[in-house]
Amino acid sequence: MTSLERPLPLPVVVVILSAVSVGGFAFGLKNALQKNDREAVSTAPLAEVSGVPVREATPVVAEVAPPPPVEAPKPKPVEAVEAPPAEEAPVVEAPPVAAEPEKKPETPPQTPPQRIEDLY
Repeated sequence: MTSLERPLPLPVVVVILSAVSVGGFAFGLKNALQKNDREAVSTAPLAEVSGVPVREATPVVAEVAPPPPVEAPKPKPVEAVEAPPAEEAPVVEAPPVAAEPEKKPETPPQTPPQRIEDLY
């Protein structure tokens, strides 16, 4: 019989996966907390760390060529442009003003109910 014909029960699979996860986390944490020689903080000057002896570690000034002169763009000649003839804007007439609507008499303010049962 192969394992495909008879799979492991679900609780066994869950226990195996949990054990592998916890074990991996524990080993990773243990290795992260170990301090190796290559990870130790160096107290040597930075020049020695980079491989250059201190006595030869003098700053070198890089020679930079001046940037080429920038030529200003020449302005284009302005051509005389004739303005198109102005067209008359169409006249829009306003609608006639309606008479004032009749004012409705104001309703007297309602008094709040005294009990909650009065609301229903």
